[in-house]
Amino acid sequence: MSSLYRIDERSITEHLLGLAQRGNQPFTQRLHPDIAGVLGVRLPDLRALARRIVRSGSWPAYLAEAEREERPEEEDFMEARTLQGLVLGMLPVSDFSDYLTHLSRWVRVIHSWSVCDSFSLPQPKKLLREHGPELWAFFLPYLQRSGEYEVRFGIVALMQYFIDAEHIRELLRHYLAVSHEGYYVRMALAWAIAECYTFYPTETHPYLAEKRFQPWVHNKAIQKICESRRIDPDTKTLLKALRIKA
Repeated sequence: MSSLYRIDERSITEHLLGLAQRGNQPFTQRLHPDIAGVLGVRLPDLRALARRIVRSGSWPAYLAEAEREERPEEEDFMEARTLQGLVLGMLPVSDFSDYLTHLSRWVRVIHSWSVCDSFSLPQPKKLLREHGPELWAFFLPYLQRSGEYEVRFGIVALMQYFIDAEHIRELLRHYLAVSHEGYYVRMALAWAIAECYTFYPTETHPYLAEKRFQPWVHNKAIQKICESRRIDPDTKTLLKALRIKA
């Protein structure tokens, strides 16, 4: 099935192929060695295209096409999946339930760390104020999914929006319960634990002092914490002493 949606008189595939001419495909491919369809389009160019789609008001037609169950191989670029997530991070949310439906459809097509991590909620402060409990309940089950990038999505989304005084203790308990062994899950967990420690060291430190996380995650989290300029030298020395030796 050929592309039907067009903006600025070009299909999404035509836009992506054009933007790829000023991208860096070899560099992007090195960052995604096992991912097919990498064009190397730069993220600012993808964001600009997403903004045009949203501002044009044609985003419902765009999403109808982007959410097709089967993507033609010649149009199944990694950047097309990233673009879909970027559009979801910019569109106006009038029907919250409908928005979550679109978001869940996008999560199913995440197949790389960069596609996953490019997402952010539109007007996050407003959405969290109006729908915080629903978002928490939406993100949380992804931690126990079977797909590597579904789990990573849950970890990263919760890290972005729920490292706060209200959720930190429960969030750490849920992170501890993650059992998926995928590399990109473990990397996301280490990143999230480091963020938890940076903003809530009192609540997070016992998890490291008692070595409650899997050794690789534990050590990588300590590494990331110690790379932060927000952490004082004495704390870094203390944490390094907690590393688990192979």
